[in-house]
Amino acid sequence: MKGTNNLTQGPIMPTLMKLTLPIIATNFISTTYGFIDMIWVGRLGSGPVAAIGTASFFIHLALALSTIVTIGTGIKVSHCMGAGKFEQARLYIKNGFFMSVLLGLLYMMFVVLTQDRLIGFFELGSDEVEKMAKQFLSISIMGTVFSILNNLYATILNAMGNSKKPFHIFSAGLILNIILDPFLIFGVGNFKGWGVAGAAIATLTANLLVTGLFVIHTRNSRLISKSSAWNFHLLREVVRMGIPITVQRVTFTMISIIIAKIIVQWGAEAIAVQKIGIQIESISFMTIGGLQGAIAAFFGQNYGARRLDRIQEGYRKALLITSVFGIMISFIFIMFPHQLFSLFLTDQTSLELGKDYMVIIGYSQLFMCLELMTVGAFNGIGKTHIPPMFSILLTALRIPLALILSEPFGLNGVWMSIALSSMLKGVILVFWFKRYLRKINVAQAIH
Repeated sequence: MKGTNNLTQGPIMPTLMKLTLPIIATNFISTTYGFIDMIWVGRLGSGPVAAIGTASFFIHLALALSTIVTIGTGIKVSHCMGAGKFEQARLYIKNGFFMSVLLGLLYMMFVVLTQDRLIGFFELGSDEVEKMAKQFLSISIMGTVFSILNNLYATILNAMGNSKKPFHIFSAGLILNIILDPFLIFGVGNFKGWGVAGAAIATLTANLLVTGLFVIHTRNSRLISKSSAWNFHLLREVVRMGIPITVQRVTFTMISIIIAKIIVQWGAEAIAVQKIGIQIESISFMTIGGLQGAIAAFFGQNYGARRLDRIQEGYRKALLITSVFGIMISFIFIMFPHQLFSLFLTDQTSLELGKDYMVIIGYSQLFMCLELMTVGAFNGIGKTHIPPMFSILLTALRIPLALILSEPFGLNGVWMSIALSSMLKGVILVFWFKRYLRKINVAQAIH
């Protein structure tokens, strides 16, 4: 079918790389939105960075909630593609769009009505920082529906084996964001700029463009069709499959909010360092997120076609790719922390805090990469409930660890709690997936 790729045939490594590289590029483009914002806003000081960092938790929460639709839809579409059930795939896609719009609108209303309490929870200790955080959140939340739809479009196209289209479309959005950011943040001529509000407007405008381009480029697709009927039975299947991952990601976001509440006792600089650190770290988890998406689509189609041999071989090759990349990122973070952080902030206090963050987190990058890739493997075979069982427990462990380790090590103890939990998750998930592969191979041999 036009616009789709069969992932159940052909050599595995070239197939994986052909699917992975555009997804990595797309994820990198998505991450660069935040990078560009932080590079420009960082020139305003640590206060504006802390404001955006605080507000961003609730933007991330929207995307975490949306996985209840996007993950299940992507998995089911890839299974249908592998089994040749194109009409059923069309129904899953139709239901996915309906639920995404509804969810986005409901969440937007919730944040608009409660934003004062949401930002006030952090007790930032600065009226100016709180004001900027509310300003950024109120503008950014207007793009919730578009952000969710963009993720759904990309997930569906990836599941169809067409990962190049999202890359091209997100690239157009990035270019617009790069152009708008300095103009809207700092102004030009008589226009003085809008600071953090300008950064929010630039990203919102870019998201609108991306959604428009997705609509235009998929309007003739036979799978993404407006004529399909609703099917609430299939909708329940998608939601049931997405719930475990949604619970995991929402829990992760909520735990991150609590960790930020612990961090705030060290001042706005510490919150700014966390925000910048996460932005830098996103290089690794967005890159491996590309492999995760490719693995989910590859495993999904092959699981639908019952090609377990390709799943086994694909996982071995994915482990190799992930390990090489994870070691490389760990080396860069540990050896060049000052250089990385100085791209965003210039004051000496923030740079010293940032250097410690990068070194400590650097030791966990390999394990974090292994965790993310293996989550994609579990998702591809439809076992979405397994990763959250470990992820929720071990991520929640960060809170008591942060409180305990911050006593002797101060702020570095908080960073240590994050690194230790990532290491544990990586080791356990890889072991568990290999164990599961052995089980399904035994079951196939019996039958």
